[in-house]
Amino acid sequence: MTSSGKWRGALLLALVGGGLLWGIWVLLWRSTSISVLLSGLWCPLALLFSSRWGGLGRGVPPHTWVRLDLWVAYLVLFSLGVVRGVARTSLSIIAGVARPGIIAIPLQVRSDLGKFLLVLAITASPGTIALLAEGEILYVHCLHLPTGPDLPGIGALRALLVKLAG
Repeated sequence: MTSSGKWRGALLLALVGGGLLWGIWVLLWRSTSISVLLSGLWCPLALLFSSRWGGLGRGVPPHTWVRLDLWVAYLVLFSLGVVRGVARTSLSIIAGVARPGIIAIPLQVRSDLGKFLLVLAITASPGTIALLAEGEILYVHCLHLPTGPDLPGIGALRALLVKLAG
């Protein structure tokens, strides 16, 4: 790929992916003040620099950036995870009951972008935080340890990210 082709790909990643993350940033802050908008600039800038020089876009299928249906589905699943986390954490605070712990879940996502979006969705959901991605395993601290081997709703998110980013 030529140098101008790499710049175009990095710019496309920064515009689409960074714009999406910037929008999530603003939604999570629930404000469009100048300070929130400016502080959210790290999203597209980080994706621009990491895709141009860090190889974030390596292994990502070329169709990824134009699949708006998959990006919308990711936003819906991301939002549902946040709503579910807010509800469970709120009930936990009211009831005073928590069952914290660390769970190891399989990543099943090959590309760096897919792993990044998965970790972002887990960490942005109240009650969960991604601690460490080691090989094909992701360690997540949960305020409510699930009874099964996986986090609720994570299977659909992983399957979507495999379609989206490989």
